[in-house]
Amino acid sequence: MVDTLLGWALRALLIAIGAGAALALVRWVYAAWQEKRERWPVRLALGMVLLATIYGVGHARMLVQREQLEAGRMRYARFGDPRLTERTRAEVRGWILDCTGQDQHALARYALRNGEVQRVYPLGEAGANLIGGGAGAEVRDYTVERLYADHLRAPRSLREMGELHPAGSDLQLTLCSDATRQAWQLLRGTGRPGAVVVQDVNTGGVVAYAATGRPEQAPLGIKRYAPPGSVFKLALAALWWESGLPDTRMDCPAEIQVTPRATIANSGRVAHGTMMVPHEMLVPSCNTAAVQMALLMRERLGTDAFVNAYRSYGFLPYTGNAPRDSVSDFWSTESARWARRMSPPSSRIRIGEKTGRAEWAQLSIGQGPVDVTVVGVSRFMQAIGNGGVMLPPTIEQRRARRPPDGDRVMSRETAAKL
Repeated sequence: MVDTLLGWALRALLIAIGAGAALALVRWVYAAWQEKRERWPVRLALGMVLLATIYGVGHARMLVQREQLEAGRMRYARFGDPRLTERTRAEVRGWILDCTGQDQHALARYALRNGEVQRVYPLGEAGANLIGGGAGAEVRDYTVERLYADHLRAPRSLREMGELHPAGSDLQLTLCSDATRQAWQLLRGTGRPGAVVVQDVNTGGVVAYAATGRPEQAPLGIKRYAPPGSVFKLALAALWWESGLPDTRMDCPAEIQVTPRATIANSGRVAHGTMMVPHEMLVPSCNTAAVQMALLMRERLGTDAFVNAYRSYGFLPYTGNAPRDSVSDFWSTESARWARRMSPPSSRIRIGEKTGRAEWAQLSIGQGPVDVTVVGVSRFMQAIGNGGVMLPPTIEQRRARRPPDGDRVMSRETAAKL
């Protein structure tokens, strides 16, 4: 603001000085003409007045057309400067296509914007957290655009291999544009931070991904922990059926006292009467019945049954310090950069022989010392939908077309019941 005011003040001073000088010069010319002095000084003075007039008019036009001139200067800087032109050409990349492979549904492509060709991201903020673009695109490090840059800039043919700046190769993802947009709208509608991950249970392909968070933050759904909550009751029910325990009638009171100092209640402290567990425990998500199931199974099956089951479902049990390692083989991918950068931390659960009764009860309903990633839970859900076979997630359509055999983590019968 101060610089602008000083600039205008200096300009006004120069105009005033110029106008005064021009006025004095005109008066001198007029007096010289009246007194019939020598003609050459008069002609010289008239020429100076004319030049000053031309300069004044030109400068006034520059002030009036300042915005147009600046726009022209920027166009030259982009297209007229050969150094900038070469840099722009070097940034050309292939398109990022969605699950349909159709250009009109591309997740990242080139289009004409404001008279020039630009890289555009049709999903906007809906896809920015994983695809790229959006607000703060320059600081997003965990995106397909960044991590698959080598593929997107790779030559498409032998002819392009000899070119300094090849057009780049397209990359087709398993993400579907419409599903991702819908996931983002649903997530925004909650008004809360979170993430949505949708997988194809038959291939492990991520069909939709949406997450909140600032551009510089790691993706909430992949790299950051969250408590699983009642989703964890599915693991409890799976262990019940996998252990051969029969369906049993249990009460679902509004609350249950686990220890003299620990009480666990249902949501809203609502009782649901007598029910057949595990199935009917899952329908209203009865906390008190889940606690009773967990305590009963600990008594009948022992701690090791829980430890082994949780490990097979993708949740790492521990007893000492919490593990901080990433799951190096989590993704099915051809990109070493993606595998290294986007490997999620281990979903973990602190459980062992010394786990107290109150903590054991909390774990049964997905609370307490249990930390999971959204993609870790999604992988477990994918195994349920795939008849008990867990597949590594992938975002690459090429890998999804040929999914690996996977690991059986529960029987087909248990998966069908869940």
